[in-house]
Amino acid sequence: MLQTTDVAVVGGGVIGCAVAYYLSKRAVKATVFEQGQFGSGASGATAGVVGPLWHLDRWPPGLMDLGLMSLDMFPGLAAELREAGVDPEFRQTGILRLALTGEHVANLKEGPAWQNELGMSVRWLQREDVLEREPEVTPEVKGAVFSPREGCIVGQRFVDALVHAAGRHGAAFLEGVGVTALESKGGRVTGVRTAAGSYSAGHTVLAAGPWTGIAGRWVPEPIPVRPVKGQRVLLRRPGFLPKCPVFSLQTSRYVIPQADGNILVAATREEGKFDERTTAAGIGEMLDAAVASFPVLEDAAFVAARAGVRPGSPDGIPIMGPVPGWDGLSVASGHDHVGVMLAPRSGELMADYVATGDASPLEPFSLARFSTEA
Repeated sequence: MLQTTDVAVVGGGVIGCAVAYYLSKRAVKATVFEQGQFGSGASGATAGVVGPLWHLDRWPPGLMDLGLMSLDMFPGLAAELREAGVDPEFRQTGILRLALTGEHVANLKEGPAWQNELGMSVRWLQREDVLEREPEVTPEVKGAVFSPREGCIVGQRFVDALVHAAGRHGAAFLEGVGVTALESKGGRVTGVRTAAGSYSAGHTVLAAGPWTGIAGRWVPEPIPVRPVKGQRVLLRRPGFLPKCPVFSLQTSRYVIPQADGNILVAATREEGKFDERTTAAGIGEMLDAAVASFPVLEDAAFVAARAGVRPGSPDGIPIMGPVPGWDGLSVASGHDHVGVMLAPRSGELMADYVATGDASPLEPFSLARFSTEA
């Protein structure tokens, strides 16, 4: 029997669930199809850092705007989700970025001037100030930048909270139901096909993470999304917990305190890998990075490791909006390692587009920018 929904969302990661959440707030019925468990991929394996200032380029402006608007949305969104029943564990603790060499100092000191023009209150900390704040930090530290408005969230909890809240607004979430193909008539996508049957939909959103880019799986035309694997570890050291996420320019890795007392260390970056296995090499890399920032972690207990595959794009900018040549089909993917960070505004923009048909706010992220036509 053919079932119907207003919008079919392919993929139950943070972007797909955010799209469904903001659609549900507009009373648009969305059905999210996830082949595994919600948040079981990169969204659940994320570091959960919410720090656009050092992860997003200033140019083109649309990308930084996306990050800053998401950052502004997080406190209110977290409160909404918590009120709905599931706490996403968003904490606006600030982020500390360590300089261990003279080159690092110069690099970090370039930031505060333009960042404070955005009202971010970023400040440089001298070595003694860093040691007073984090006494267990590596003695090699020469200084740090502290950005108080940034923070972190627990990726799996964020996905769980979006699913719960959107479900209360009428969205449907089908776990273990993968989409095998799109249904189409002429140049219009009319729904999706699953092993459990077909669903008719007025609009379909491809938010399948790195699987969005599998050649020919959805439409004949390529969608340039590639897999980027990331691994992370959880450690525990009784009596020690950093005050906020700490990033080292030496290792390019984060050490992030968790509400349960664990310490998250993230993440590797492995291009072109689709598997979600944790490896000895990846775990070793994270352990070395942890000890390099905080020597006290040398005798920390190993708790767990997890891996996920992120969706990368050719230019490092998300791909969002209509799929050229196909009515009723759009894409929301390519967010790479900043998917959780950009989810609030990305979900809102996609929901606005689906509800109104106006794609102009999504122009900086258009799939059409990769067209080879003259």
